Amino acid sequence: MPPDQDAQDPALLARRMENLRRCFELCALISSSIDLDDVLDRIMTASRQASDAETCSLLLTDEATGDLVFTVAQGPVASMLPKGHVLRRGEGIAGWVQVNRTPVLVPDAYADPRFNREVDRRTGYRTNTILCVPLTARNRTIGVAALMNKTTGGPFTEEDLDLFTIIAAQAAIAIENARLHQAMLAKQRMEFELEIAASIQQDFLPHAPPRAPGVEVAGATIPCDSTGGDYFDYLPHPDPDAKGFSVAVGDVTGHGIGAALLMASARALIRSGAAQSGAMDEKLSRVNRLMCADTGSTGRFMTLYWLALDTQRGLIRYVKAGHDPAIVYSPASASFSELDGKGIPLGVEPCWGYEEGRRAGWQAGELLVMATDGVWECRNAQGEMFGKERLRAVMAAHSSLHARDVLQAVLDAVEAFRGKTPRHDDLTLVVVKFLKDAPHQTIL
Repeated sequence: MPPDQDAQDPALLARRMENLRRCFELCALISSSIDLDDVLDRIMTASRQASDAETCSLLLTDEATGDLVFTVAQGPVASMLPKGHVLRRGEGIAGWVQVNRTPVLVPDAYADPRFNREVDRRTGYRTNTILCVPLTARNRTIGVAALMNKTTGGPFTEEDLDLFTIIAAQAAIAIENARLHQAMLAKQRMEFELEIAASIQQDFLPHAPPRAPGVEVAGATIPCDSTGGDYFDYLPHPDPDAKGFSVAVGDVTGHGIGAALLMASARALIRSGAAQSGAMDEKLSRVNRLMCADTGSTGRFMTLYWLALDTQRGLIRYVKAGHDPAIVYSPASASFSELDGKGIPLGVEPCWGYEEGRRAGWQAGELLVMATDGVWECRNAQGEMFGKERLRAVMAAHSSLHARDVLQAVLDAVEAFRGKTPRHDDLTLVVVKFLKDAPHQTIL
């Protein structure tokens, strides 16, 4: 019929108006849900109803491979098309539509060389006529939708193709919206879980420093992410007969959830090991064997520095497990020293034997600082590291202050140096200040 006569054909106009009305209703139905599985099922149900199709399928593009994956199938043999069946990119009529991003109407499937007969062979179904359209969103083909065989017999029509194309355009938007909603829910769930993890990890940290005559202690840790892999703790003195306390500072490889989990496990092992009998080096060797069993071949490990103060005998004992040594500043001589030793990180070699170091006595005003490399390896916008020299300078400049004030001075200096550069590592710092001379010199 010539185009100028179309407008004069009441039956044709009525049919087109009815098709548009149904199309709008179906599009509204598709868009009324944000659950992805529900959206996909609604798309195919609406498409079948609109075109009186017997069978339909919806395939989504695998972002990693570009292949099409059967996601929804409806019709007589739907149960024989398992969800997840893969159609290689460019394979069959659906693959052609995906690659060329062009709708097709196939009146006789077996006469079309693009038609892949494998599905018919597997299911025993006979495909006669096909409508296949791309699902395009944000200039990407996110999938393909196909209708097979009219319930009334005969091939699909151009009107069926126009209607299916309109529905597919709305369907692609609905799929993207549902995916975004899923991603948002997953992000919210992850953020909530991270908040819980961060809260739990925060409870692992000491709530108050130990009290000992003539000694001040202050400590803090700042995670790079919501959770971190740095560790510090105040523990009883390893010698039950001694008066005083001990401090442990550690650093798990990496940061984030994985590091936080290993840190929690290490914390439990260290606390348990510290409560057992034996010298410091023996206790840490036992902890190392247990950590090696936990870490296995993961390549993860933990550095640790464990220091004990005997305030009655005036004795400092320490064990190093691959961690940077404690830094000591003496205002009387304006000099720095380190309590260094030998020892590899925990979780590397189960048979390693650690060695305990000792220092007798201290002087009033001396500062002792233990930290993780997040302090001196903090970088500014120019890529320069804060470094240990700046740390020593801050210690010396503020050595007359209380331990908590020295701690804050170092943290402030690191933050000022970093500026707006993102933090790339966890940061932990413990400051010990001696308020009076050791009671007497201990013979080592």
